[in-house]
Amino acid sequence: MLSFSLMILVCAYSCDSIVVKFNESVIVGKYLRTIFGDKSYVGFFHIPYAEPPLGELRFKPPIGPRSFENYKIYAYDEDTWSGLTEDCLYLSIFMPLSVYPKPVLVWFHEHSYWHGPDFFIDEEILVVTVSFRTGIFGFLNTEDDFAEGNLGVKDMQMSLEWLKHNVHKFNGDPKSITIVGAGLAATPVASMLLNADKDLFSKIIVLSGSALSPADYKNFNFEIANKLFKRLGDPLKRFNRKELYELLKNGTADKLLSASRELFDSTEVRDNQRLINPFGCSLEIASENPFMKWTPIEMYNRKAVNDVPVLIGYTSLPSLCKLKGLASNRELLKYLNYNFQYLLPFEGRVDEYNCKKYKKIKQRIKEFYFLNATITERSLRRFAKYLSDMHIFPLLRQARLQSDVSSCPVYLYRFAFKGSFNIGWRNYVPNLNWSGASLDDEICYLFKCKSLNHVYNRAQTNERGFIRKIVRLFANFIKLGNPTPHDDEVLKNIQWMPLSKGTHLKAMNFGKLIRMRDIPEEERMRF
Repeated sequence: MLSFSLMILVCAYSCDSIVVKFNESVIVGKYLRTIFGDKSYVGFFHIPYAEPPLGELRFKPPIGPRSFENYKIYAYDEDTWSGLTEDCLYLSIFMPLSVYPKPVLVWFHEHSYWHGPDFFIDEEILVVTVSFRTGIFGFLNTEDDFAEGNLGVKDMQMSLEWLKHNVHKFNGDPKSITIVGAGLAATPVASMLLNADKDLFSKIIVLSGSALSPADYKNFNFEIANKLFKRLGDPLKRFNRKELYELLKNGTADKLLSASRELFDSTEVRDNQRLINPFGCSLEIASENPFMKWTPIEMYNRKAVNDVPVLIGYTSLPSLCKLKGLASNRELLKYLNYNFQYLLPFEGRVDEYNCKKYKKIKQRIKEFYFLNATITERSLRRFAKYLSDMHIFPLLRQARLQSDVSSCPVYLYRFAFKGSFNIGWRNYVPNLNWSGASLDDEICYLFKCKSLNHVYNRAQTNERGFIRKIVRLFANFIKLGNPTPHDDEVLKNIQWMPLSKGTHLKAMNFGKLIRMRDIPEEERMRF
């Protein structure tokens, strides 16, 4: 634990910086202002929360906290480190200037440095962004003590331990820490409902992710090790575990990243009926302190959950990020008629494509989703709904299971708003003139996306009002565990109700209107 004997906030170097001093070390922060509220706050960048996982520490659990003796951490304009860089175990703290202890929001995303804290600073919440190992460095599992798996999640846990002991030095309340996961962090954060020490946090928010997504949990660690051996060494040589470990220990970071990309070819992806994520969460069989000892569904069957308030939700059309090619050439849709068996959403083992049961399932799905059970060049919207449902189903399944088992409330949202800050839509299908929202489209309404600074500066009144309302709902949850705990001049008569057992799934729908509604996907989820 870091030993802080003294904390002094002083104007240093110039009047646009601030210093936290302890013992013989200092952290130099920078004064900043929020984009809408023009409120002053301080950013402390690039604070190490663990030892760099380099050399002998590569593929090992994080070691920390890191010593700060005679250490100076200077203010940076931007954070540019990420989980694809080995030396990435850093966090940044954004501190409102009022003195009383602040509730803490910890933002986990593979590119957390892309996102600014402005909107939550305006709500008097202390924001922490964390970088952690991703890809091969964060999630390689060799099923022994060389690489035990889930190292990226253990980085997250280490950062939370650091904050638990030290966030009060920045006027943060260590008893009120809410973790928020999106992107590659959504599944690990959702899994912390089942496999983490709840004393590290008091609430959880999951944006468009689930611990029950079959694409994000793997049970084919040997195949991955074998493919890495062939990529890094002699492809004609017989697999040798000892030689593989030497290649992994001594290879450059760039070489390992290159070798780990697109490990599975299109045929292998097709034959598993899903996109394979080779470096996601996995069961640990060799760890002394495993993050994941049983599958998430086994944990729910055991009713072994973290009893904390949960806010979880999804966008209405998350699949649009996969449809760029089809949207520009809809003739390609017709080929799906002959290859639809490769798009069926199975968990577990691969069934035989030619068996009667498999063909019956395929036909029932096509009849349910497509007119005359036929995919044509006019079926893009229906196909988008089908792909989206495969993403949404595990999230709704987890929300329901968590609500059934936990004594704490589970709040569900559905994000269908389309405006200037739908970054997923802008990046993948900007010319597709539909309503709704794509994967990750809610992020830039909660956090200031730095790539859209010029857009925020000219944001329309209705979009600023929408941002203020959605952030106020999330901020209330972070502060009190309830998005609508009392009457609110911003929220007016909005009332967000948690899920109830045995009833229709109701969500707070973020669209042109913000209101509770039965989710329109429920019939498709039952199917």
